[in-house]
Amino acid sequence: MKKVLSILLLALGLVACQEKSNLISRKIPIQLIPTPKSIEAGNHAFLITDKFFEMSAANTELQPVLAVFKKELEVLSDFNPTISTDGDQSLLVFRLDDSFAKDAYQIEISNRILVKAGSPQAAAMARITLLQMALFEDGALLFPQVTLDDHPDAKYRGLMVDLARNWHSMATIKKLIDLASYYKVNYVQLHFTDDQSYTLPSKKYPKLSTPDRHYSFEELNELETYSQERGVTIIPEIDVPGHAKSLVTAYPELFGIAAYEQNPYIIHMGKEEVYAALDTLFSEIIPIFKATPYFHIGGDEARFDQVMEDPEVNAYIKINALGNNDVHELYRHFLVRTNDLVKKHGKQTCIWEGFAKEGQVEIPKDMIVFEFESLYHLPNDLIDAGYTVVNASWKPLYVVNEKKWEPQTIFDWNLWRFENWWSRSPATANPIQLEETSSIIGAQMCTWEQSQEIEFSSLRRRLPVLMERIWNTNMTVTYDVFMERLDFTDETLSILANDATQDPILLGHNHKEPTN
Repeated sequence: MKKVLSILLLALGLVACQEKSNLISRKIPIQLIPTPKSIEAGNHAFLITDKFFEMSAANTELQPVLAVFKKELEVLSDFNPTISTDGDQSLLVFRLDDSFAKDAYQIEISNRILVKAGSPQAAAMARITLLQMALFEDGALLFPQVTLDDHPDAKYRGLMVDLARNWHSMATIKKLIDLASYYKVNYVQLHFTDDQSYTLPSKKYPKLSTPDRHYSFEELNELETYSQERGVTIIPEIDVPGHAKSLVTAYPELFGIAAYEQNPYIIHMGKEEVYAALDTLFSEIIPIFKATPYFHIGGDEARFDQVMEDPEVNAYIKINALGNNDVHELYRHFLVRTNDLVKKHGKQTCIWEGFAKEGQVEIPKDMIVFEFESLYHLPNDLIDAGYTVVNASWKPLYVVNEKKWEPQTIFDWNLWRFENWWSRSPATANPIQLEETSSIIGAQMCTWEQSQEIEFSSLRRRLPVLMERIWNTNMTVTYDVFMERLDFTDETLSILANDATQDPILLGHNHKEPTN
């Protein structure tokens, strides 16, 4: 009886307000992650009962965003809106506005919904804000009456997924893209290659692709489109010169040093044919991921055993006058040459922290350094030297099977803090807390070695915490309030992703931080 009465009142309210507007007297709770910069809420709700209501994109570039929004509404409800290209008469309008910064957007909800955005990516983020505010009740769709302005503090908000150690299906990757999009991650780095497998395709070097553990060119092109429609940009990574056993095993005569059977983990850094091969591999992959300004070359944890015993290496070092037969200078030289290859293809190089502060060969400042271990090159030294840095601090931003941290630990971290758990790192005994600096452009959560079966559940209550802390570098809510919001947004995410699984460690509240 109560439900029938509720429906009647809703219908009567609709009839009454349709003559004037779509507003009804109803205050809807607003629980958003990340917290928006500015929000003014009224005491009314915008009501839609027409399941085929019209929404429009004032710019053709926004039509893919609306198409995704339409699909998401269909998953969450029985609403099936139509998409129009004839703007301003629709109930919901998306519009680009040149006066907005690229990653800024505004939502005005009164007698209609108007979204203004600085780019299609910002519009994609605005659609998520709408989804998190939407209330489906008694066959109607309601939104709170608000004026909301939003933009992130950190321009780089990343997630890295390891596809090489534990292969992930394309369906799993798309699901992780959905998760990233839902919490306004703008970059997803895909670790395509490592010792265990080479998951990329290649026309010139087909033996590189690990059997039953690689993707086709068609799949990668589809993934690029899928990600861009959701406001997520993919950064591909080919990890060299270390972590390269998959390359050496496939083509030892090309990539292997003379003693490659003893050290198959590093490619030959003293052979022109290797640089030519890398140029070819880059040229096959970079054009697929058109949207990204970045390409990641790995560059860390190279094993130098037996490298200097190779006659070609020694000859190359002599020709290029690389110090006193120092393999570390050859390694630095390799990074410089690889950076040149990346720039040749119109991208900016990303690299893991792995090169030392000292060295005769200067590492270019136009590389973006992902600081993860605070062992080889400390973040304060990188910044003092003029490098641009992404914070990928092992603690608390690594998600590695049992070596992962609770949401509270992530929430208590900040963008300028670097910490580790391994005794060799200086950041373990004394975490490195820097002053605020624009040289750190953002942060990245990195998930390593995990099976695809646990990736989503491991991230769903950790990744949003990171996004809150770098969207708003000054804490705007308490941890308890944030977790209440996360419970709310996670319910919608479960429906969108068709996944209700949770990390059993977090559910049991018995997680312990890893120790050495």
